[in-house]
Amino acid sequence: MSSRSSSAASVERRPQRGTLSEPALRVCRALLALMALTATGYDVAAGPGVSDGDYFSYFTVLSNLFAAAILLHGALRPAHTRSRTVELLRGAAVVYILTTGIVYLLLLSGHAPAYPWVNAILHYLMPVAVTLDWLSDPPSVRLDPARTLVMWMAFPLLYVLYTLARGAIVDWYPYFFVNPHRSGGYLLVAGDCLAVGIGIAALIATTTWAGNRRRDTLCQQLLSPGT
Repeated sequence: MSSRSSSAASVERRPQRGTLSEPALRVCRALLALMALTATGYDVAAGPGVSDGDYFSYFTVLSNLFAAAILLHGALRPAHTRSRTVELLRGAAVVYILTTGIVYLLLLSGHAPAYPWVNAILHYLMPVAVTLDWLSDPPSVRLDPARTLVMWMAFPLLYVLYTLARGAIVDWYPYFFVNPHRSGGYLLVAGDCLAVGIGIAALIATTTWAGNRRRDTLCQQLLSPGT
């Protein structure tokens, strides 16, 4: 192994200057995951007004459950054991939960939630917290922008296909912009989904860039003289 590689490896194992300590981060992740799971569990138990199949077809619910799972993994496993696959999953969680928060703010915030505290956790707290976690503890490996675009875009595309196929069978759609029964039909749905897709692609590019930049900055700080 070259000296450069050895230095890079040592950086990944050393505490990151200017961020929360790893034990503190792991505690925060556990608490956040517990809050998301509690909010989702309460929403289901209290009766969300739709069937369980419909409820778990909301992108909000799926993205929050995925983010909670990633946070729990981060809470239970030390940072130096994270693989490239785990880092890719962490980045995907950031993109999906940010999509949830931004789409809610721009398109859905006028709908009165049944339980305001559940809404606050799932639509506001989690998007901010998961993003801060990504920036506080950036990926230990550089991420390829082209690869992340393809990989992280796969789930939203599959979600739209699932939603349209399921909606055609049960005649129920979780969001108005994927409902082809509106005036404009599937053509309008395609336009709306394209617009959201472009936004998600921008989030993917930004998340990848921010993760790589934060990683490079911390590496430079730890390898600079006097650190």
